[in-house]
Amino acid sequence: MKKETAIALNKRLIARVQSHGTDEAEDILIETADAFLCPQRFEQEKQQFFHDTPQVIGFAGELKNGSYMTADVLGVPVLVTRDHEGVLRAFVNACGHKGARVAYGRGERAKLSCKFHGWTYALDGQLAGRPKDECFSGNTLGCGLPALPASDRSGLIVVAVNPQVPQSTVDNFLQDIEEQFCGFGFRDMNTIETRRLEVNANWKLVAGLSHESYHFATLHRDSVAAFLHANAVVDFFGRHSRWAFPMKGIEKLQGKPENEWPATVEGAINHTVFPGTVVITNPEDAQIIRVEPGAHPGHSI
Repeated sequence: MKKETAIALNKRLIARVQSHGTDEAEDILIETADAFLCPQRFEQEKQQFFHDTPQVIGFAGELKNGSYMTADVLGVPVLVTRDHEGVLRAFVNACGHKGARVAYGRGERAKLSCKFHGWTYALDGQLAGRPKDECFSGNTLGCGLPALPASDRSGLIVVAVNPQVPQSTVDNFLQDIEEQFCGFGFRDMNTIETRRLEVNANWKLVAGLSHESYHFATLHRDSVAAFLHANAVVDFFGRHSRWAFPMKGIEKLQGKPENEWPATVEGAINHTVFPGTVVITNPEDAQIIRVEPGAHPGHSI
């Protein structure tokens, strides 16, 4: 984030704290329960917003040269690699022989080997070897890992699980908001922990938790509410958005000349990447909360 952007956001946050207010919509929006329970709508959202839309699955820094990471995206096992020349690629994590996974978790390795029959793949997805190779046809066409469009142009790893999505769509997916990601060091991030949680709620309800601070005083009374004000400022960047919440004590900045203000926002920022991924940035760290539809309208992951 540019320093001038941080200063402007800090000013807006201070104003909201002092007015005891928050950015609000123009009017109240009432949604019917059908928007969260309708099976047909659920399947349409799953297809259009997730299968056919690129998904953010990690920080660029999680993949050093010669490394790999895996993820499950809407039930599709995904493998992302960065070869020793720094080229990023993504594949369906399924061996060309029997479909078993060729990698688990993350790590650094020159080749990946399927634990079922030992077929081995290079980080570019090409078949590198197989036991009893003489028993197979010499033609290895189609034996490589199925490729998926991928990009880390904005410092975030973006993958499309539908191979028909154009590479240009994946490359430009974050174009409207990528300037707001400057300065956060996403390319230097290291993974601390990854958790997978299943929730008995529609995916939109889970994603929406990051779009309000009304719950701070009750749900987060002994944690978040202890150091963050429940005021917020909101900005939209195409289909994406940014929600900023001020640290308690942000008002002290007013006693300093602006050239002495920090180059970061004194608070937490939730960047919502369409449709339901939240990139939370703090002055010292960041996290990704990726919400996706589960097995039915009342289930999410």
